[in-house]
Amino acid sequence: MMYKILLICLFFGSASFLKAQDVIKGTILDQNNQPIPYVNVGVLNTAIGTVSQENGQFELLVDQVKASDTIKISTIGFSSRAFVLQNLRSMLEQNPQIKLSAIQYDLAEVTVKPLIFEEFGFDKTSTDRNTNFAISKFPRQNLGAEIARKFKMNKYTKRSKSKACRLDALKFYLRSCDYDWAKLRVMVYHLEDGKPGTPLLNENVIVEVKKGQTGWVEVNLKPYDLIVDGDIALGLEWIDHSPTGRRLSLPIAFPAVGSTHFYQFGSQNAWKKFPNMSTPMVIKVAY
Repeated sequence: MMYKILLICLFFGSASFLKAQDVIKGTILDQNNQPIPYVNVGVLNTAIGTVSQENGQFELLVDQVKASDTIKISTIGFSSRAFVLQNLRSMLEQNPQIKLSAIQYDLAEVTVKPLIFEEFGFDKTSTDRNTNFAISKFPRQNLGAEIARKFKMNKYTKRSKSKACRLDALKFYLRSCDYDWAKLRVMVYHLEDGKPGTPLLNENVIVEVKKGQTGWVEVNLKPYDLIVDGDIALGLEWIDHSPTGRRLSLPIAFPAVGSTHFYQFGSQNAWKKFPNMSTPMVIKVAY
């Protein structure tokens, strides 16, 4: 009898817990009603956020969010949208679809005829410290965390008559992954007030890593014809993972004199800046 009572208590206790979780759900589409994968959805300047799935669907836990807080929705290649939570909730109750408009890029044409090929960055991996992508007990609510590093491009391109250079590849060092698979998005930014600002890529560059994989991972950036002419930040954003797993990490070195490390905890959070610290990242450039 006591066993049955215990089961009943556990059942209703679990039901009460589940009921207490306030989640908003929706699907993010483009103007042609096609789903947009890996869209950042989160409470502005907080750690509360997630990333939409490949089919555009998202679930955002908002039980600790005020009705007047701002939810920002953004991704590469599309105009961002922002909603007050109470308005977004009402909108999704009527229609669970959110549409984003594609950005029409009108880029100045820059030609780089490579004379010099250079590889530089921070390649020290012999450290016991790790920098971890956020882990949460709520599935997918920690996606959008991002690690980035500053690259002082002018230090190298001044050897050339032209300051412009082409990014050919990014290499980063993976310390651990116990997910069956996990996906990272490569991000490249102009620096604004010393922190990552405007993204330079206009399409997704996705890297998939596997369980047990460690060591250097190289990403080919040549197809994106990415031309830069000043200091930049390169980042890795965690956007998706298999149902099982607990850890995805890169090594972190401190002190790393002259280096600058950035971390964004949450898909719409503000960047934090850490001087004299770095995760191993190396870029290949041509100019």
